[in-house]
Order: sequence, then structure tokens, then C-alpha cells
Amino acid sequence: MAAILTTQDVWADRRHRVKELRARQGFARQLLDFYGALLAVQEKAYVEAASVRPAGRNLASYCADVVVPRIVDVSLFAGPDQLRSQLLHRLETEQPLRMIEQWIAGDSQAMVDRYLARASLGPVLEALDAEARATCGGPRDARHCPECGGPPQLSYFERSADDLATGPRRLLCARCGASWGYPRMTCPGCGEDESTKLPVFSEYGTASGERGSVVRGLPADPVADPVHAVFPHVRIEACESCRQYVLSIDLATGLRFRWSTRWRRSRLISTRASGASPRSFPT
Repeated sequence: MAAILTTQDVWADRRHRVKELRARQGFARQLLDFYGALLAVQEKAYVEAASVRPAGRNLASYCADVVVPRIVDVSLFAGPDQLRSQLLHRLETEQPLRMIEQWIAGDSQAMVDRYLARASLGPVLEALDAEARATCGGPRDARHCPECGGPPQLSYFERSADDLATGPRRLLCARCGASWGYPRMTCPGCGEDESTKLPVFSEYGTASGERGSVVRGLPADPVADPVHAVFPHVRIEACESCRQYVLSIDLATGLRFRWSTRWRRSRLISTRASGASPRSFPT
């Protein structure tokens, strides 16, 4: 029961984050609305799995019977058009059980198969212990999850006790949600650690963006507003050796950005209420 109560806070935080991002990033509202609807289904799947505790050997059949129908329903109701079309087509030619078995085994899959398997199995694995996760296939090395053998879905830097230093780097598992430590400036895909082969891409208004590795096409206008990045806490870490990349999140920068955004919004509201010009206060 204690585990469920603890995780309720996690799911509540995820819902709050969706609401916050939806208010700030209007261009992504359709996707965020879909993710918000998906979260409700996944939270229920987590709570049920934490109570039932299916055995590791039964993970695929449990998810296919109990979780997949709900994931399919919410995907067809709230998902993007392309996802709905591809999902309907695949369900005519492939059984969800097989998709989940392949994801558990670590086999190569079509994107829509991987989506359905991940969305269904993820909250179940998150609810179970290391023994159940250990039944999943995949390498147990520095570049894969030590608990389930899954690949990383992103990299992140933890907040540091020292404001002048960046926290340790960790990878987040795409399969079970566990995380593990990983060296800086090292490719999670192949282990390449030569810095000249590891380009980093950011957007305007960030340190690496100012050095020329710029992500283009974001909603912010770099000419009109070169200072305020849309995603200052996010960058793309690429590798020229294996031609792969991973998203990297700086949690400390993200926290500062969230507070800064709230401050600017509150100042804008109070300024508008007083009739003053929005340009009269610092940003």
C-alpha cells in the first residue's frame, strides 16, 4: 500500500507537468492532451499491477489481456491521426501479445508496435520489483538498464548541491523507467567517447546554441527574441560513429526555467492589470 501511495505522488506530478506544459507550449497541445489521456490509463494499469503482481513469465499475456485494450481505446480516441491509422492497420495483421513479447525480448520492431508495447508494459514493469524486470531480455551492460536490459530513452543531469556544478548524468530506461549512472560525453548507443565525434545541438539562447550547434524550426523567433529559448533545459547529444542521438535534459536548468516562466507570467499579469506596458519590466 505504501508503494502505491508513493507512486500516486509521481502520477500526480506527471499530470501537473502536462497541465503546465500545455499552458506554456500551445503548439504541442494536441500531443499533450493525448499524453494526459494516456496517463490516466497507465496510472490505473500501475495500481492494478501493484495489487495483482503478475509473475514475470506472465507479463506479456497479462498486459495483452488487461492493459492493451485500454491503451488501444485511448489511442484511437485521443491519438494523432497517423498513430490511429497505423494502429488500426497493425491490429489487423499482428496480435498485441506478439508485439509485447518482442518488446520484452528486445527484438527490433516497427514504431507502432513498439509504441503499443511500451505504453502497455511500461506502467506494469514500473509497478513490479526487480525480480519481475529481470525476466526481460537484453544486455546487462553500461549502455542498458541494469534491471530489465532495456535501452535508454533519454539522458538527464541531476540537480547538484553545488549551484556552480552540473549534477551526475543518468540514463532513463525506455522499458521499465529505472535509471542508472552513465559517463558524461559518452554515447549511450555505442560507447564512443571522443568529444570531436559527439556533437551537441541546442537552440538559440543557450550556451551550446551560441557556439553554433543550433536546432532550427522551433516556435520562438531567434531574430526577434534571441535570448529566451523555448526549451533551455533540453539538448540533442549526437554521435557521428553510430549515427544515433539521445535527448538530454538538465533538471537544474529546467527547474530554473519553470520558476522564471512563472515569475514572468505573474509580472505580465500584474503589469497588464495596472495598465503599464509589458516592456517596462525585466525578463
